[in-house]
Amino acid sequence: MADFKLSEARLTEILRRQDPPAFGKGYEPSIKACREEAPAGSRFAQVWSELLGREVHTLSTPERAFLSVLLYCECGLFELQEQRMLPFAPAAHPLEGHPRAIGLPLKRFRGTLMVANELHHLPFHPFVTLNQNGVSSDMPGCWVGDYLGFFADAQGAFCLNFNIKETRAEFTVPSYGVTVKTKLPRATARNTARHEVEKQVYADIDIRTIEVATEEIPAILVANLLELLRWQKHRHALTPEQVQAVLDAFNEGLEVGASPLEVIAAVELDQGVSMYDQRIVLMQGVFHRKVRLDLFDSHIFIDKPMAPERQDAREVFGHWFRRDA
Repeated sequence: MADFKLSEARLTEILRRQDPPAFGKGYEPSIKACREEAPAGSRFAQVWSELLGREVHTLSTPERAFLSVLLYCECGLFELQEQRMLPFAPAAHPLEGHPRAIGLPLKRFRGTLMVANELHHLPFHPFVTLNQNGVSSDMPGCWVGDYLGFFADAQGAFCLNFNIKETRAEFTVPSYGVTVKTKLPRATARNTARHEVEKQVYADIDIRTIEVATEEIPAILVANLLELLRWQKHRHALTPEQVQAVLDAFNEGLEVGASPLEVIAAVELDQGVSMYDQRIVLMQGVFHRKVRLDLFDSHIFIDKPMAPERQDAREVFGHWFRRDA
């Protein structure tokens, strides 16, 4: 969950965006990946997703690492709500109003205030101080989660909540925002309270929370997937027949250990397809699993031999994206 200073104006804007949040291209995160909104010191970035048809707002390197795996694996993903507000008051199920949820029995959020009180964590719940006509009062604020994924399987639509850190230790002892002046026991208690309330708020409505430590994702895999994602917005002018011919050429080259550059040179000479268009087809083809390159142990270099896939990311990380543990 993002850590940021909550003011009355900011809470008002979050509620405008998230009460309730929109689906599809109109979705607005509570905190956008821009200098004006991202927490100080965060490594924010926007990542284009062809599947979602929009930029996804990430506030950290671990969030981007996980996002790359999520978008590559897909596993029935049809919506994503990043930086989603956890409702402090009773509210509708996240699937309420979505066409895929018609006929599903959907429970309602109880809200973080009620759950925090029940778990004896109310002292750690965010509040916003209002000052009207010289009189101060407090109103409930909100926590903001990392990612809420919307998936479909044989049983229908369901949601999964993802809490993302770099290391497993950070789920207990916070590292972001900790200085020599930080009272670590209280910061740890606050961190624990946030995680416990978040899990319970979602468990109330049968949504599983998955704690992801991105140190467990191979760095080469992340680098490859982020590079592939950067090619999602690129467009070529090839016909479907030309695209298939180029994909066939890369797959044939993969079988004999050729480099992408060798394949590109041969196809350009034989069919007149430009290097740029071929690179788009290759990178998008790898991302959509039409060319099965090794992504775990080998970086994708244009002048190095292509290595065949030895591990499938869907098999390695698929347990993150299942309805049940």
